[in-house]
This record gives sequence, C-alpha cells and structure tokens, in this order.
Amino acid sequence: MKVLLAPLGSRGDVQPQLVLGEELLRRGHTVTLAASPNFRPWAESRGFAFVPVGEDINAIIRQNRHMTEQHPVVALPGQIRLVRRHLADQARDLFAAPQGYDIVVAAGLSLVAKMLADSLGVPHVFCCYSLSMMHSAAHPPALTPVFGLPRLGNRALWLAITTLFELTLGGPLNDLRRARGLAPYASSWRAIHGTQVLLAQDSVMGELPADAPGENVQVPALVPRPERAAPLSDALEGFLSGAARSASPVVYLGFGSMPSVDRAHVVDVARELFEHHGARVLLHSSHAEEAGVELPPGVLSVGDVDHQSLFPRVELIVHHGGAGTTAAALRSGVPQLVVPHIVDQFFHGRRVAELGLGPAAVPKAELSSGAIAAALADRFKYLANAQAVRASVKQAGGAVQAADHLEALVRASGTAARSLLLGRHA
Repeated sequence: MKVLLAPLGSRGDVQPQLVLGEELLRRGHTVTLAASPNFRPWAESRGFAFVPVGEDINAIIRQNRHMTEQHPVVALPGQIRLVRRHLADQARDLFAAPQGYDIVVAAGLSLVAKMLADSLGVPHVFCCYSLSMMHSAAHPPALTPVFGLPRLGNRALWLAITTLFELTLGGPLNDLRRARGLAPYASSWRAIHGTQVLLAQDSVMGELPADAPGENVQVPALVPRPERAAPLSDALEGFLSGAARSASPVVYLGFGSMPSVDRAHVVDVARELFEHHGARVLLHSSHAEEAGVELPPGVLSVGDVDHQSLFPRVELIVHHGGAGTTAAALRSGVPQLVVPHIVDQFFHGRRVAELGLGPAAVPKAELSSGAIAAALADRFKYLANAQAVRASVKQAGGAVQAADHLEALVRASGTAARSLLLGRHA
C-alpha cells in the first residue's frame, strides 16, 4: 500500500502516527507523513516521505498560548478562528504534494485530508486518541467538558458543537471542495469525524460507545513498542541516581506541548517541591522556557524525553492529561496527577481519578506545590491500582491491530472497485 498519514497538530497528534507508520513500513508499505514542517526530521529519520503542511506548529502554539489558560468554552471561538485561518493552507499543501495513495489517515486538526481521499477515490480514516472525541450520549464533547449531565444533556451539547462546526467550518470546507470539483458535504462534521473512525485508546479509559455514528474500530493506544524505548541521557541518569542515594522521591512535572503563560509560577512550584517538601523534580519544557533560569540542584529541566524509559522510575507523574502522555503513564504503573489545559485532557483527568490512579484533577489556576506534595504523600493509596492497570494494558500498544484494519479497508476498497469496473464492462 501507499499510505498517507496526515496528523495536523502538536506532538501529541503526530507521535502516535509515527508509531503506526513504523508498523506499516515494517510490513513493506510506503508511508508518507503530512504534518507541520517541524516534524520533518522525525519522519525522515524513520524512512517516511514527508509533506510539509502549513506553519511550524510550535510557533503557532506559542503565539496563541493564552488559549491554553482559558476555560475551554471561552477559548473555543479563538480556536475556531485559528483553524479557519489555516484551512486553505492545508488544502494547498496536501493537494500540491505527490499523490497516488491507497488510503489516507487523518488525525488532530486534519480537516482537508478527507477531500483528498475523495478526490483519489480511496478510503479515509479519522484516527482519534480519546473516547471524548467520539459522538455519544454517554459523555460530553471534549470541547465542552461539562460532566455529570444526563444523556439528554450530553446529546444537547453534541448538537451544539456539531452545529457550530457546520456554521463556522462547513462553508469554507465546501468552498474548498467545489474548487476541486468535489460535491459539497451534506454534513462536514459527519463526513470527517463520523464515517470511518479508528479510536486508538486503551479500553481501560472507556469502551467504544455503541451509539457513536459511522463504522468505528477501537485499538489500544499507539505507543512505541517497549524495545523501541530510547535510553535516558547521562545527565538524567545522574539526577535519578542522586535521588536514589538521597532517598528523595522524584516527581515528573510537565505539560507536553502546552506552553504556560505563567511559567514562572510552574518553576516556583518545582522549586518549592524541592526546598519545602523534599522531592526532586524533573521539570519538562517543550519550548525552552527554563533557558537562563537558575534552578536549585534538586530540579532538573528536561526537554523531550522518552516517557517509556522515564516514567517507571519516578514516584509521581504530574502532567496535562494529553492522550499520549496518559497512555505512557498507564503503562508505567506510577500514580498520576492531571492538570488539564484543553479539550480531551479534562476527560482523561476525570478518568484517571475514577480508576483510582491518582487524586482528582487540579485546575491550572489551583496548581501549587502543596497540591502536588499531597498527591505525593498519598501515592501509596494509588499504587496498587496503577500497577494493576499497567498489567492490564497492552504494553506494545495497538499499532499491529491498526495496521491490520487499514490493510483490510484497502482490500475491501479494491474489491469494490474491481466489482464496479467489471459491472461497467458487462
């Protein structure tokens, strides 16, 4: 097969597709990754062809970091404007690239990949990493994380979100389709997100709902195979060894690709954890936010690091609740504390607490060294559940099942096309 993987968004959107792409490549398929230009090295180091789409996503995130500090409902209008502004760039870059794919797999904010698949006459699969993105009366939409409503209330929220999608994005998407000779969508949201969906999330976080529209398949989270885990740096190994010698608990404190408007507060929280609560802290930053900041010896600033290698070696994981980070934390057997920022992270924080893997999620505005210290002191309450979940999830993830599914779709598509051709000749 010739497969186009088109995950548009942050690292959390792209990294699972790299895992899927590696499995497809191992089977002899040709893989092209279409993503933000800053992911080119990741793609090419794995042997994928690469199509740059739009602008550097990290720069866009930094420019719009205020949205991660707002309530999800308040941030929604700005997020929609941001997506609208980049739709034409998506179409320009995807359609300008070499084509001839047998299947197109989209993820994140990839809204134009469906029309590319339609223009090629090949299957389109939308891959999502969170149950909260699946249209169902069992839970509210990720964009409006209002929990505890009856099913009727959840349906009303989904109706509001899908209607808003049609009103704000449906028109521009159909304009782009018409410009390429394609018929307009009757429902843009349904065509993209509710037709052929691959839910890549561990079932412990929730089972695929029966009322979700479309043809849906659930596989475990797309995480790297254990043997693919990268070793930790010498500096990080030295830090962990020092913590072990001093019998100090180690806390991982990091929010993935989410930048913080008040990063100074996060740094102060890390400093206080060391100076007042006796913990050593690994302070993650995706945006070099600690550059030039003097940190105490018990706080180490780290950039991107392999979660599979690191998480099992700490005592508490404090994170934003991104799907990929949550999946890695589930496989570590270590208690968690979630500090959600946007969309599906609220759902994941709630589910982590329901599973007894950590305390209730902490709102960003209430993040403090005291809240983390309390979770650290209570970690043994959650340890048995965390270890049980670790034993229950598939450590190798769902790449094999996902690749099987894509191959089956292409086989079925080829059979249908041949039948149609034979019918025409007859």
